[in-house]
Amino acid sequence: MLEICAHFDIHGPIHEIKQKFKTYPTLSCVDSFIEAFKMAEKIDAFFPNLGETKDILFKRCVAYARSNFLSWEVILEFIRKNETNNEFTWKLFQELNKQEAIIRRKVEDIENVEKEGPSYIIGNLEWKILCKRRGGSNDYLGLFVQVDNPSCDNYGDDWSCLADVELNLVDQVTGYKWHHSFLHRFCQNDRSVGKTTFKEWSQVTSGYNYVKDGTLLVEAEIKIKSTNGLKTSFGNTFSTIGWFDKSPESKSNGKDPATEEDDICKEGEVEENDDSNESDQESEANSDGSSSCAEKEEQSEADKTYVLLHCKDIPIVLEKSLLVRQSGFFKKKFEEESNSEKQVLKKEDFSLTQSFHLSNYDSTATKALFDLMQGFPQVLNSIQKFETFNDMIDICKTYEIDRFEDITNRIRVIDFPFEEVVEAYKTSKLLKTIDGFDAQADELKEKCVAIAGSNLASWQYLVSFIVNNNKGDNIDPAIEILKLLGNEDKCMIRHVVPDIENIDDEEQFIKSNALWNIDVLKTTLKSKDYLTVSLMCTAEDPDPDEWSCKVKNVEAKLLKNDGTCLTEHVEEHTFHHEYDDKLELFSMLKSEVLDKKNGFIDEQGKK
Repeated sequence: MLEICAHFDIHGPIHEIKQKFKTYPTLSCVDSFIEAFKMAEKIDAFFPNLGETKDILFKRCVAYARSNFLSWEVILEFIRKNETNNEFTWKLFQELNKQEAIIRRKVEDIENVEKEGPSYIIGNLEWKILCKRRGGSNDYLGLFVQVDNPSCDNYGDDWSCLADVELNLVDQVTGYKWHHSFLHRFCQNDRSVGKTTFKEWSQVTSGYNYVKDGTLLVEAEIKIKSTNGLKTSFGNTFSTIGWFDKSPESKSNGKDPATEEDDICKEGEVEENDDSNESDQESEANSDGSSSCAEKEEQSEADKTYVLLHCKDIPIVLEKSLLVRQSGFFKKKFEEESNSEKQVLKKEDFSLTQSFHLSNYDSTATKALFDLMQGFPQVLNSIQKFETFNDMIDICKTYEIDRFEDITNRIRVIDFPFEEVVEAYKTSKLLKTIDGFDAQADELKEKCVAIAGSNLASWQYLVSFIVNNNKGDNIDPAIEILKLLGNEDKCMIRHVVPDIENIDDEEQFIKSNALWNIDVLKTTLKSKDYLTVSLMCTAEDPDPDEWSCKVKNVEAKLLKNDGTCLTEHVEEHTFHHEYDDKLELFSMLKSEVLDKKNGFIDEQGKK
C-alpha cells in the first residue's frame, strides 16, 4: 500500500495507514519484526514527513523484542528465520544491547489492575511494571518498577544495579504524562521502587484521558547507571573446560632447532658448490673440526642473495635460498625467472635480487612463519590471535609451504579468550580445506562451539556477541556458531576441577533453552570422604514451577591421564524443577581419586 501511494502520488489514505501502524495488534508476533522494520524504512524513504510514525514503529519493535526475547532460544530462532535480513536484525540487536529503554504496559481490564504484566530485558535483568490499588476511602493508584529475574538468586546476595527510573501515567489523547522520578539501587533484598500514592484513583478514571476504552497505559523509562556482581557471561575458556590440555611435542622434522639450523646451513653449502672435489674437501674439513659451518657462512655471506617481501605494514628481507628450499611456489618462480634480467640493489653485505608483494598479510604472521621456516618453532608460542594463524595458513597454501602441522600443533593447545571464538571458527574452516587436517579442523570447531555454549549462557551476552560480529566476514561464522548451538539436540560438555581441595562450580553451558553444568560435590559418609559427580539442569523458563526436560541418553566419562576412562550410561532421565534437577553419575572415595596410581589426578595432585 505504501509503495502504491508513493508511486502514484496518492496522499489520501496515508493518515489512516499511519494510525493503523500505531495500533496494529499483530506486531507483537516475533515473525513480524523484520516486516515492521522494512515498513519503517519505506516510510522514511517515501514520506519523510511521517518520521514520527517511523520512530513509533521502530520503538514498538524494540519493546516487543525486549519482552519476547526473554529466552535465548527465541533469539536463535529469530536469527535463523531472518538470516537474509542481517541489516535489520543488527539494528534491532544494537538497540537491545543498550542499557536504557522505555517499557510500556497496557492494563486492559481497569477493574483487575493488579494483574501481572510482561517482563522486559534491560541490562541482563528482567523488569516489570506493577500496578497497585489501595482502595477504601483514600483510594490511590500505585505504580512500581520491579526487577523480576529468576536468575538473580544465582548471583548471590552481592549483586546491585543503580538506575534512574521515571514512572509515567499516559494521557491517551493528549500524550501528557503524569510522572514521578527515582534514583534507586536495586539489590537482592530491595528489588522494587515506586510510589503507593502515585495518582488519586478518581483522577485516573474520570476527568482525564488516562483510561480509554477501558484500558490504562503506563510506562517506565529506565536508565542503568552502573551494576555490580551481575554476570554478563560465564567467562569460560579451555583452561577451565579442559580440552586439548596435553601439549603434543613440537615437531620440527624430528630435530631440535639448533640441529635443524646446522642442517639448513650445510644444505645451502651443497647448493652453492657444484664441484665434487670441493664438496669432498669440505666434508673432510668438517669431520676433523678444522672448519665450522658458522665460519663457512661468514665467508659466503657476501655471496648470498635476499628477497624483499612487501607486507601490509612493513617490508621484510629474507634469504632467497630458504624460500627456494621450503616454498614450492618460490622455487618454481625463481626457476622460471632464472634467465630474466635482475634488478640488483647493493648493500654492505648482501644484494637484493627480487621483490614480491604480500599485501594481504601483515608482518606479524609473515615474520613468524619465516622464523618457523628457519628452524625456530618456539616463535609460535607468542601468538595468541587466530587472525595471525589464519594469515600463516593462507600464506602456506598460497606459496606451497608445508608448515601446517607445526601451526595446528600450536592451535590444539592454545587457551584462547571468548573474543577469539569467531576467528578460531574461521581457522577451523580454513583447516578443513587442507588435505589431512580434517580431524584438527573438527576438534577446533567443537572447541569453539563449546566455549560459545558456556559464555553465551546469558542471552544479553548473546546479543553482544551478535552486535560485535555484525560486520565483514564475521557475520556468517557467527550465525553458523549460533545455529550449531540452537539446532542440534545433543552436545558434549566438559568440566575440569582445577583444585580438588577447592571445588568451584561456576561453569554452565547453554543447550535447549536450559543451563547445564557438571557438579562435583564432596560428601562424608561413615567417616569416609566421597566425591560425587552429577549432571545438573537449570531452567530459564519464566514460570520455573512448570518446566521439565527429558533426556534420552547420557554418556558420562571420568577421564584418566592415559586416555582411558570410567564410563556410565543412563538411557533416559527427566529433569524437573527443584526435586529432580540432578542426575548422579559417579561416586568414588576421595582417597581413590587422589591416588596418583589410579590416573585421575595430575602430577601436582590438584587438577
